[in-house]
Amino acid sequence: MRRYSRRARSFGLKRKAVIIFLLLVILPTLGVGVIVQLQFNQILSKQFKDTTIRNLDSVVSQLEEQTSTVEDIADYMILSPDLNEYLRPWPELSNERSENLKRAIEGMLTFHLFSKKYIRSISIEGFNGHRIDMGEPVLADEGKWLDKAALRKGGIVWTDGYSVQSGWNGEFRVVSLVRILNAFSQITRPQANLIIRLDENSLIELLEKGLYKKSGQVFVIGAEGEQVLRSDNSVPASFDPHDLMEAFANGNASYMKYKVDNRSYMAFYRPMENTGWSIVAMIPESIVNQETANVRSVMAVILAAILLLGISALVGFQYTIIRPILRLKNETNRVKLGDFTARVPIESNDEISELNRKFNDMVLTIQELIDHKYKLELRERESELRLLQNQMDPHFLYNTLDMIRWTARLEKAGKTSHLIEMLSRFFRSAPNKGGYVTTVQQELEFVQSYLYLQERRLGHTFRYSLFMDASIAAAPMLKTTIQPLVENFLKHGRNRGQAVNRITVKCYAVADEIWTDVQDNGRGIEPDKLEAIRQSLRRGRTDEGSSGALSNIQERLSIYFGEGAGLEIVSSTPDGTLIRLKIPNRTDGGETEDDGNKRTSYEIADRR
Repeated sequence: MRRYSRRARSFGLKRKAVIIFLLLVILPTLGVGVIVQLQFNQILSKQFKDTTIRNLDSVVSQLEEQTSTVEDIADYMILSPDLNEYLRPWPELSNERSENLKRAIEGMLTFHLFSKKYIRSISIEGFNGHRIDMGEPVLADEGKWLDKAALRKGGIVWTDGYSVQSGWNGEFRVVSLVRILNAFSQITRPQANLIIRLDENSLIELLEKGLYKKSGQVFVIGAEGEQVLRSDNSVPASFDPHDLMEAFANGNASYMKYKVDNRSYMAFYRPMENTGWSIVAMIPESIVNQETANVRSVMAVILAAILLLGISALVGFQYTIIRPILRLKNETNRVKLGDFTARVPIESNDEISELNRKFNDMVLTIQELIDHKYKLELRERESELRLLQNQMDPHFLYNTLDMIRWTARLEKAGKTSHLIEMLSRFFRSAPNKGGYVTTVQQELEFVQSYLYLQERRLGHTFRYSLFMDASIAAAPMLKTTIQPLVENFLKHGRNRGQAVNRITVKCYAVADEIWTDVQDNGRGIEPDKLEAIRQSLRRGRTDEGSSGALSNIQERLSIYFGEGAGLEIVSSTPDGTLIRLKIPNRTDGGETEDDGNKRTSYEIADRR
């Protein structure tokens, strides 16, 4: 159990969501759907069976009522005084009396024929020669039924279905009640043969009302096993109703499932007490299955819709919750690896988007803290170390240089004294008391000290010029940002075959920025190397070689002043290179006063 618990904890959100939906939505839905289908099929089958049994009971009751009514008519005829008088063998009746009795009897029979549509005809054949035929005139061989009735000596005989020829409607089938009418006054003396013919189709239609949508087969089996009636619906030729009757008799049941030629039927059995008939109905199970197929289809559609909704919910859960969380996790890993450009999109106003917004703010804050504190101080310390790594203790160096400068003055070596003074000024400006921010004017003075010393070293082959807009003299600037640019020219860009190598530095205000142009007449930068340097400046990554100082300046400026500050190589040809340095103008916009005169710009140095 613990092993499975540990394995479950190691699952990702996607797998957990799929497992949860599978166990709590999809599988329960399928299970409930299958159970509902099975239960519903059982309910429909039971409902079908109960409905068929009720219908069959109802029509059997109606059939019993009809046959009982016909038997009552036969009993009434035995009790009828008119009929007994009309059928007596002696004394003979007069013609007038005979006609009056006949009309009375025919009136009574006419009433029954009109009120009971299922009776097609009634025949009374008296042994005294009198005869009454009511209803349709028919011709039929009914001798065997009359013989059987004679043996019954007044008992009722119900015939099987047989064909008769009608003078009105041609041939049709009937089921008849046959009986010997005995005299009322002398009950053992037969007087006439009675035949009441019932319409077979009416009886079959009545029985078929008990069938489900009249689908199936209905049989009426006589007391001696003979087939009295049968519906027109077809059943397999191998079907024998007697076998079914035996199955019902052995099982003592009124309903069972029965197979004929591998086809299943639902069989129902009902007895009729008055006639001795047995009603057997057979309905194919395929009929029930067809009726339930539509319901099963609807249930399947509902189940599929529920599953589709469950899958849609899973997909929606994936896209609205899991995917944003995984995306936030990936961006968090990027931050962990030091990539502070990681951001997550904010696409809505829900809690996850609020979490994404907080994450973006946090990463931005961390990046700003690192950029403005750690990186800036680190780069400045590295820059100062590079300048001072080969120097002696600064105070000892400054004191020594002052002593040498005063010694040169005492010896009246003015040039030597000035060179030592410029060198001392350069060294004093480099550390800047441990800070990394200076002003534009101080930075240009630092550059002037460096260029003055280089000019004395190179002689007449090198000249320089420095210009500054007076309004930006006090503007803040990072220390040692211009000096590496002129140093790069002297180390890498100077054309030794040229008579005079010249470099010009101009600082001026443009809108809300300060531009510093460093232009020389050197040999320029090779195209391939120029493109590599520009890409290095765009990436802000420090490289080795001549572009290392430029990338270092670019990174320091972007860290301190933000986006937009940095270096740009405006042009570089064999006739010279122009590099432009851009920083924000953070002065109050005022002008600098010099000797009581206000000027917008002035010349720092011009060594032509």
